Amino acid sequence: MAETSVLIIDDEKENVRYLTTILEENGFREIYSAFDGEEGLKKVKEVSPGLILLDLRMPKKSGISVFNELKKSPDHQDIPVIILTGEGGFLKHLAELRDFHEEGEGLEGKPTEEILGRFIAARPDAFLEKPIEPEPLMATIRQVLITLEEVQEKRSKEVNELRSQKLLAGIVFKGNSFESDETSRNHLSAVAARLAMPNATLPDNFAWRTADNKDVPMNKEDVLSFQGAITDWVYNLYNASWKHKSAIAALTSIEDAESYDIQKDWPEDTL
Repeated sequence: MAETSVLIIDDEKENVRYLTTILEENGFREIYSAFDGEEGLKKVKEVSPGLILLDLRMPKKSGISVFNELKKSPDHQDIPVIILTGEGGFLKHLAELRDFHEEGEGLEGKPTEEILGRFIAARPDAFLEKPIEPEPLMATIRQVLITLEEVQEKRSKEVNELRSQKLLAGIVFKGNSFESDETSRNHLSAVAARLAMPNATLPDNFAWRTADNKDVPMNKEDVLSFQGAITDWVYNLYNASWKHKSAIAALTSIEDAESYDIQKDWPEDTL
């Protein structure tokens, strides 16, 4: 995301410096600026930015005109645009003067973004009212710039994290709760491997400690059965995570990837 080039179009130099600082602090390096609408359109043609932060009320050419021209341009209509404005009252007054209200319906109480929609040819990718705070700005930029591949990668990491949590959460075997972390599984595997050798036996009064520190007596068959059950459980956990990640990779929209339910279809922890 931070590799994206950003063009700030705003006639207030202090606003441009402020926005530039926020972007730089969040890793953006290719940042351009323009201080009126005409200059902004020229700069778009020069640098082909990956994102535009656009003020509305500017000299020479307003942000509304700039936005509409961009959306009519085959070369630039797909550039994400975040509209920034502190002119909600101005827009409302202008809409009323131009009689844009429908069937006499007033604009009192309507959000600025809805009023703005009466003037622009397409919906902006996002809209923020001034004063702009750093966290909402960056959250909005992330939402606008995030790609399907990034969402899929994020959800796949969440699948891995969920699998790890389940591996650490413990299991229930024949009514008793046992630790299921890697150390416990390796210890059990080592005991089972020795028991698989010819004539191998367990010490008298052999027991396996539960998660709540109780000793459960086990014979050779119990240990081998326990080890086999937990091995199958671990395999099924990894198989479930693989299926989830494959399903996520096959999705074709950000909305579907974000809403995909990673909690379903995991093996039970009661063996």
